[in-house]
Amino acid sequence: MTLASVPRFVLICTVIFAMLSANVSVAKSSETEKHSRSATRIGESIGLTTLTVLSVVSLGRWLTPLDEWHAEIRKLTEDEHFVERWMLLNDDPASLEKGNRALSKIREEKKALEKKYNRFNWLYIGAVGVIGGVASMLIFSLRGD
Repeated sequence: MTLASVPRFVLICTVIFAMLSANVSVAKSSETEKHSRSATRIGESIGLTTLTVLSVVSLGRWLTPLDEWHAEIRKLTEDEHFVERWMLLNDDPASLEKGNRALSKIREEKKALEKKYNRFNWLYIGAVGVIGGVASMLIFSLRGD
């Protein structure tokens, strides 16, 4: 983890912890209310869980560099197409050699960035799944359902 990503990671963890603790306090306060119909309680807890997961997904996606990396991949793809079109127009050997070097450099960068993007995306999806599952179990256990 680089030094620049550490504050972002700490911020993500803080936001997730704050959201989960707020949802737990909401679940505990509704537990102290008078008994209501169980269908209403289950519906409320499912809504609370959905709200938690959607909040974590949207805030987590906003805080992670996934969108920036995806935009960079699109830019590199456009650059690759531009160099390919440029090579079709210029058919002298020096230009073709220059184009091939630029193309190989762009493709290496794009491949490395796609690899990093895919690894982080799978990690992010797994983390959101775990957080959603834990939040659901925590809310259902606090409600007694």
